[in-house]
Amino acid sequence: MRYTDFQGTKVSKLCLGNMRFPLDEKGDPVFETACALVDESLRQGISYFDTAYTYLNGKGEEIFRRSLVERHPRDSFQLTSKLPTWLIEKEADVIPKFEEQLGRCGVDYFDFYLVHDIERDWFDSLEKANIFPTLAKEKEAGRIRHLGASFHCSPVLLRECLEKWGKYIEFVQLQLNYLDWDYINAKALYKVADDFGKTVVIMEPLRGGTLSRMPSAEGRRILDEAGREHGLSYTDFAFGWLESLPRVGWILSGMAETEQVVQNAAFFSRPEGLSKAEVDAAFAAGKAMAQEVFIPCTRCNYCAGCPQGIKIPKIFSAYNEACAKDFVYLWGDLKQIYAELGPNANDCIECGACEKKCPQHIAIPEMLKKIDQKYSEL
Repeated sequence: MRYTDFQGTKVSKLCLGNMRFPLDEKGDPVFETACALVDESLRQGISYFDTAYTYLNGKGEEIFRRSLVERHPRDSFQLTSKLPTWLIEKEADVIPKFEEQLGRCGVDYFDFYLVHDIERDWFDSLEKANIFPTLAKEKEAGRIRHLGASFHCSPVLLRECLEKWGKYIEFVQLQLNYLDWDYINAKALYKVADDFGKTVVIMEPLRGGTLSRMPSAEGRRILDEAGREHGLSYTDFAFGWLESLPRVGWILSGMAETEQVVQNAAFFSRPEGLSKAEVDAAFAAGKAMAQEVFIPCTRCNYCAGCPQGIKIPKIFSAYNEACAKDFVYLWGDLKQIYAELGPNANDCIECGACEKKCPQHIAIPEMLKKIDQKYSEL
């Protein structure tokens, strides 16, 4: 495993996020699976474990307590969680929520702690609740070792945040991958982080697994040719492209199977990353894919809870896959796939709840209608 030296702390380049851990029929994380994922991650040299207050139906912190904290020495891993910004209205809310998270995780300090999901809707509460200065005191007290923030926002807002609170923010977590670099102008976010000299932690490196599948035919051709010499997988290209960016410190991966842990860790166990030609090939594949896949859904499932039971990420994912293949399916199979997804745009009541929660700011009801219309035409 390759590591980053972050202010004297040795952090694995590949990190385990538990947002996509498997759930049972009751919607709870599967304990045995969580233990297997944690154990294999440690065996592969992964040191950094990431969760948040709302992950896994609010059980993400608890499952790391049970599978990681209670089963392994505290100094054998770094534990990370995030303050749910949207639940903080005033300064008096900050410490009780932080202490609740410490209790959920069963620890007396966090190695890394982030202000979660900064975007325009929550920006006013950052200042009103004095969030960063309050958390900085917890850092001084040793209950936070490193303080950062995750962003789902425009480059303008990221710059505004760093100008205002940059002295408290040691690192920034951004959605970044070779597709999004141009597709959603993620390069502008990276440039802001670089301007302020901030280490970048990567979320959605595989864009919800899409880059591991590479649904673009031209993208597959480019990567197959470029990766032949060193036996590189599509996932290797995604990780290696990110690792080539100087500001990138470590990369989160929401792995849900031990096989994924082994495969992903294998790339970071190589003596070195990608060559320049291989990095260029990844970028070219992303450009090809951007022309074929146009719904920027990462399947984060923040839009969960539709009152009509519409499985939004699954509909978007199925559509992107079909779009990338230019809808070259057998008619029966294509209709069956869409039918099996259940409720769709015809059931949408346009309440807007999903759209408000979407980090990608997708016009979800409108997009559902377009998808339904496309399938109707087919």
